[in-house]
Amino acid sequence: MTMDSDGWSTGPQDGGGAVDDATTEHVGFLERLWQSITGILIGLGLIAATIWGIFWNEGRAIGTTRALNEGAGVTLTVAPTRVDPANEGKLVHVAGDLRAGGRLTDGDFQITTEAVRLVRKVEMYQWKEEQRTETRSNAGGSQTRTTTYDYTRVWSDRPIDSSRFRRQDGHANPAMTVTGRSQTAGNATLGAFRADSRVIGLFGSSTERRLEITEGQLRAFQSRFGGQARLNDGGVYVGYDVGNPVVGDVRISYTVLPEGPATVVARQVGQGFGPYQASNGREVFLGETGTKTAQELYAHAHESNSMLTWILRVVVLIAMWMGFNMILRPFVVLADVIPLFGSAMAAGAGIVALALTLVVALPTFAIAWFWHRPIMSIILIVVGVAGAYGLKLLGERRRAAAPPAGGQAIGGQPGAPQQQGGFLNVPPGLKPGQGG
Repeated sequence: MTMDSDGWSTGPQDGGGAVDDATTEHVGFLERLWQSITGILIGLGLIAATIWGIFWNEGRAIGTTRALNEGAGVTLTVAPTRVDPANEGKLVHVAGDLRAGGRLTDGDFQITTEAVRLVRKVEMYQWKEEQRTETRSNAGGSQTRTTTYDYTRVWSDRPIDSSRFRRQDGHANPAMTVTGRSQTAGNATLGAFRADSRVIGLFGSSTERRLEITEGQLRAFQSRFGGQARLNDGGVYVGYDVGNPVVGDVRISYTVLPEGPATVVARQVGQGFGPYQASNGREVFLGETGTKTAQELYAHAHESNSMLTWILRVVVLIAMWMGFNMILRPFVVLADVIPLFGSAMAAGAGIVALALTLVVALPTFAIAWFWHRPIMSIILIVVGVAGAYGLKLLGERRRAAAPPAGGQAIGGQPGAPQQQGGFLNVPPGLKPGQGG
């Protein structure tokens, strides 16, 4: 492939496919053993970090919940048509029309629109290096590690540094002369309130919509890239063949956060908004597009907090399991003198590491909850103990009410002779037919 002075491809190139390159490394038994022993320190550090992480995450989750609950109790819904100085510093709920107050323009390509946020996304077709390592254990405890380097072409919105590739020949990426950018309306308003970049930042990218590029707007791209620039799927494609991209081809597209109804829960600061600081130091600063009640915003914030808490819990558990695995690694290396034993030991170490993770993590979660919410923890403990005691009493009463062990009397009356095997079991001193 040949390139022009600006770094763009000047001719078609065969696309697709992956190119392999591999290296093989022999690691001796003593070296593996030493690496596993030094890994114990890393494993201990990882476990210590995860224990701290559990306390931090539970404290963060509880602190955020308390701040949201506190905010929900003092939030004041106000009309968007007027900024009342009497609400200065208060936590207010405002639902109104979000307006840009002017047009946004991408000066590089003269794309202009009346929107609150304008985002330019640029992707370039580039080489990407991926590694995968396969390990084979040998008799005596050594290992043979084969690392394979795969080279594939991908679309990426960030430049990939091909100078770091193991095999650079034939996998050079050109410079990315155009990159993405985002700009926000400087005079945006929400009703009568000013909406600065912090407020607009509350409205995520999921609320943006695609901005279609027109034939008239294409001229600015052609003056920059020449005849390779063409319209494609609402954006601009820079290259010879959309269906057969080559390294250096570029895709440019735009999204906007449009004007429209929006809702904010924030502290009133002057003519605008700012974060509200709860009594525990946590901030309340919420915003969504559309007309929403304050309760809806708080409910969504609680859901996001709960989701983040559980994601971090899972991450912490996985990290702790990895730490215990590293501590147990020397035993695996010693057993790997005979590869079959090493595989069995590795599986056993994974199970033991999981058991140790649960033994350490679950009490840590309990202690963290007790640390951050002692009253609630005591209540849960009392309820649990009371429930267990109640179940015990219920079981004892059922056993006491149960009939005594033994056969059922004839006629349903206690004391009557019982029949066994077709004969009456007559008590001593009585004749058949006589009452007892």
